[in-house]
Amino acid sequence: MKTSTKIALATVLVGTLGLGGLVRTVYASPAQSQVAVMSDRQNAKSLPEASDGDGETNDDAKEKQESSHLQSLAKITPEQARSAAEAAKGGTANTVKLENEDGNVVYSVSIGKQKISVDAGNGKILQTQSLKAEDKESISPRSSIQTSEAAAGDGDGETNDDAKK
Repeated sequence: MKTSTKIALATVLVGTLGLGGLVRTVYASPAQSQVAVMSDRQNAKSLPEASDGDGETNDDAKEKQESSHLQSLAKITPEQARSAAEAAKGGTANTVKLENEDGNVVYSVSIGKQKISVDAGNGKILQTQSLKAEDKESISPRSSIQTSEAAAGDGDGETNDDAKK
């Protein structure tokens, strides 16, 4: 057999196998695909999950870790922060959330269309701003509890490259 004939036959064989694999993949039943996915997940159980499917790596785990860290620093409860904000602004709080605002540990309390920052260390009202004004950058007063983030930067993972002028 000539060399050119051998090459042509090998090309046809490889092409046919490749096309057959593509057809099997396209027309595979969902049950077969689920079995493959399930076995992949079972094999990967011993490895830590790098992503939860939204394109951000371990964002939920980081949020939980930061939340528990902030909770350990806070000296007042969410209920105390709610009471302080309601007493100061006269209204009923919609939400209370413990946050790290530029290295300051504060409770962010929403009452109506206002956001009240309550010091997580002593319950003092630090700042009140309209929810519309929240989108604008503003300098928050310092709370009695500071995180290490205050010394390291502005919270964006970069070191003071965008300092305010």
